[in-house]
Amino acid sequence: MKQPSQYIIRKRFKRKLIFKSKQKKKRIIALNYNLTLNKELDGDLSYEMQINKWLPKNIKFILAKIEGVDYYYSDYVIDYEKSEYKIKIPKNFCLNTQRNNSLRFIYTLVNTILSDAFRTIIIDYSNCKDIDLSAQIFLDIILIDLFKFGKKRSLYSKTRPILRTIGGRNIEDENIQKILFSIGSPAIINKKVHKFEDIVPYKLCVHNKEKKSINNDKRKEIDATDLVQHVISSLETIQKKLSIDTIENLSTVFGEILINAEEHSTQNFRYSTGYFQQISNEKLKSAYGIYHLVILNFGDSIYQKFKSPKCTNLEIKDRMAELSKKYTENNWFSKSFDEETLWTLYALQEGITSIPIEDYKRGNGSIRFIESFFNLKSNSQDLDNISRLSLISGNTNIIFDGKYEIRDKLIGKDSFKVMTFNESGNIEDKPDRKYVKHIKDCFPGTIISAKILITKDDVI
Repeated sequence: MKQPSQYIIRKRFKRKLIFKSKQKKKRIIALNYNLTLNKELDGDLSYEMQINKWLPKNIKFILAKIEGVDYYYSDYVIDYEKSEYKIKIPKNFCLNTQRNNSLRFIYTLVNTILSDAFRTIIIDYSNCKDIDLSAQIFLDIILIDLFKFGKKRSLYSKTRPILRTIGGRNIEDENIQKILFSIGSPAIINKKVHKFEDIVPYKLCVHNKEKKSINNDKRKEIDATDLVQHVISSLETIQKKLSIDTIENLSTVFGEILINAEEHSTQNFRYSTGYFQQISNEKLKSAYGIYHLVILNFGDSIYQKFKSPKCTNLEIKDRMAELSKKYTENNWFSKSFDEETLWTLYALQEGITSIPIEDYKRGNGSIRFIESFFNLKSNSQDLDNISRLSLISGNTNIIFDGKYEIRDKLIGKDSFKVMTFNESGNIEDKPDRKYVKHIKDCFPGTIISAKILITKDDVI
């Protein structure tokens, strides 16, 4: 038998050394991987520990809020052979008009994703006819955080999730496509951005108070300025310029909403997004477009912030408690209007803040952005039945559409602006429950959404 040549022997020996070297590197990598994983999870690789250590705070907060709550949503099907879960998005996906069904859809989807029981989750849009920005941004923020959680788990083979794919199907409606692929989760997470001639998107802005790269007050000013500039840039696409008064009112609306969102927040994040949509409607010849805006935070509701022992403005709390006593004596509290609803409405009035006035010289921020919003709304109700502003905080929903105006109220020698949603202009009288109401399903924070019609009155 012919012996291999020295060349072949050396080649085999070299190949063997390379193989051993690679195996050693793999063992070192595996060892480091196990050390890192065990350190991160304190030696406990259970899914419960992964949730405890890696699940973003916002999702934890939401789960704590809905624990024990009936959020059952039935419009889904499961294909066990394919390990596929398909859930249909509601016909009208909106937190303002179809809140209960929309929140139940979101919470069911969250728990299904976290169950890690399926390889594929499909969000089916075949029945969906309308999507409001309020519901979409809430869903998008949750999906972004759940995506981060899944990505973290995927770093290690021992914690890799069963779930591989989450995606939308049957997105046929053009208006829904415009929201999803301009500012929605497909554009944010999957980078599937489409350009539409009539849409100018304002991409999701996330502000984290924990990051000290810039002063929070300056950050709010920058974000408010960016929003106003976005409206200006949007109008430039149709060769229009905003008037000085409109710019001032928009600056107040955006700035004060951002400030309020942060003042009432007990979590670290504030989110804002929006888009301008050009109008081509014969019935609205003097209108150029609609600006959609949503700003939200997670945390205690406005009511919880005032009710908390941490609220140091005891004078305001005493006033609120006295008001509650009067409503109780008159039997005005009900399922559709409770103490939380009343205190949230009271918090909007001028001079009301959870921080003592001597320490914090605002106390009129809410009424300022409401007043500026009304200044933007056209005087013609026939023309502008579109502009509206909605606030949802905890279990309270308050809607502003111009039917009730801000009034000046004298208390002693001082004049205060009030928004009471009744004919008397007195906060001690019951408000119109069509505009100020208790809602069954709790929103885990505060969300303010606005539609602003831009008309010939707003441009020069």
